[in-house]
Amino acid sequence: MEKTNRTILCVGAVLLVVGLIAWIIQLTGGLIAGSNMTNVFLWGLMIAVFAFLVGFGAGSQFVASAIFLLGKEELKPLGRIAAVCGFSCVCGAGLAIMADLGAIRNALWMVLGINLSSPLAWDMIAMVTFLVLSFIQLILIMRGSGAVKVFAVLAGLAALALQIVEGLLFSTQTAHAWWATPIMPIDFLAVAFVSGSALMLLVACAKRYSDAARAWLGRFCAIAILVHLVLALADLALVAFEGTPESAGILAAIGSNIVLYLAELVLPAIAMIMLFTSGRKGAKKPALIAAILVVIGIFAHRLMLLFPAYNAPSLYLTLSGTDLTTGPYPLSTGRYLDWNLTFANTTPYFPALPEWVAMLFPIGFAMVAVVVILAIMKKLQPKH
Repeated sequence: MEKTNRTILCVGAVLLVVGLIAWIIQLTGGLIAGSNMTNVFLWGLMIAVFAFLVGFGAGSQFVASAIFLLGKEELKPLGRIAAVCGFSCVCGAGLAIMADLGAIRNALWMVLGINLSSPLAWDMIAMVTFLVLSFIQLILIMRGSGAVKVFAVLAGLAALALQIVEGLLFSTQTAHAWWATPIMPIDFLAVAFVSGSALMLLVACAKRYSDAARAWLGRFCAIAILVHLVLALADLALVAFEGTPESAGILAAIGSNIVLYLAELVLPAIAMIMLFTSGRKGAKKPALIAAILVVIGIFAHRLMLLFPAYNAPSLYLTLSGTDLTTGPYPLSTGRYLDWNLTFANTTPYFPALPEWVAMLFPIGFAMVAVVVILAIMKKLQPKH
């Protein structure tokens, strides 16, 4: 096993074990007791990690599909790694969902009580479809089958559908004005392209791929970042010019998380400039720095799914018989103790320490899965 793979395996194993222990500790007292979630914000840090890993998984598949369909022979080994990363990251995302459910037996209701009108059901179907097609693709890659291109297309389309459904999962939740935007599904797709190309750029740097390979991935990533930034700023402009109490609440919530919001925008922007300038020829150092900045920025983007949504008022009082909205309406916080508010306009959320540690579980699992699957594929690959 290569040194790089051994390092990833060791780091991933440590994260997996530490995160698993933290999750078990959470379960002993209940997820509510081991987190800062309440009945108001049911989606916590683990859901942000879920979106984070799904984005990297779908994005990695986009890179794999591009490599196999364009017939870039020198990038075929990278295409194999990208396909494995796609499958492993989405598996890790599924694990994050299982952990977020609390009791694993609750997963049975996702099948037995499926509601096809729910975006959550669409998400589950899209994930399962992607995993099945991606797994078949890995087998075909391992066997050197000529049908790889067919399943590269099918897995790529499944990844595309998965990201659109992920965006719809949030944008259809009209109670949270920060999520309820038609731009969300399109931006999720752009973020997947950003994430996958950045991850593969990291791999290309670690595996010492050619300057040409890094330059190709860098252009791929830089263009995707540009699209993401345009969409994000367009969405911000729409909110700023809306001039309603709801938009004012969103802008106030963004202001309270301005450091994180700037990290989401500025870090990828810096990476884009680096990739379009000093990294355009595939130089290793700027490519590596840019890829790291993108990963941090995308994690900030996923965290921003949570904080503004919960810090912006979700209910507004409208005068009967008019279109006049007077202001936010208090809602139940689910906290009925003497020292906590029972009703409030906003419900600030920040993950508790057990949540931060438990999130390492699915991330570590994805890292370990990548190395293990690559080793299995190498061992079982037919010898010609």
